[in-house]
Amino acid sequence: MTRKYFYATIILFLTSAFMFYTALSSFRSPTEPQTGVVVSGKPLPDFSLVSQDNQSFSLQKVAGRPVILFFGYTSCPDVCPLAMRKIAASLKALGPERGDFAVIFITVDPVRDTPSILAKWVSQYYPGTIALTGDLEELGRVWRAYGAANPDDYGSAAKSGDTYYISHSAVIYVADRNHVLRYILTPEMDTEAFRQVLEEIHRS
Repeated sequence: MTRKYFYATIILFLTSAFMFYTALSSFRSPTEPQTGVVVSGKPLPDFSLVSQDNQSFSLQKVAGRPVILFFGYTSCPDVCPLAMRKIAASLKALGPERGDFAVIFITVDPVRDTPSILAKWVSQYYPGTIALTGDLEELGRVWRAYGAANPDDYGSAAKSGDTYYISHSAVIYVADRNHVLRYILTPEMDTEAFRQVLEEIHRS
């Protein structure tokens, strides 16, 4: 492991831990959140992005379906593949009901993650995944609303060269059929525990 990659990994870990703590604090808070910020018991902030099929997408497109939502990027060396494998394994364990879930992956790297690259990448994990990108301004609003990434940090990273790493949240949002956030999970969770959450959401 190179020193540059080692430090990038440490920064990613610390940033993800901070973002997870912040999201979890909101998740548990009984107070009214700031408008547009994701929090348990409230609807997921909506957005207008572009799918891997070059089609416009908003949460209305999956109305009535429970949602699993994760932010990441296709060049991510560790946490993103882990999260996608966990989502896929948990849905497989869930059984036939897995088809009711809308799995949404939103990139934090729009420069490298073109629709065609996103389509190929998500198909390795869960073929039914809706992979989304868009212009940096719109993505930036979505990243901030979900505490996923900092647009300013991304802009600096993307200018550093062809190989760069992006600090982003590693949490997985699970919402019910009304798109109300019910759980904030992590890729490190046991598959069975993850499956039980999905089963509960499916029954609700």
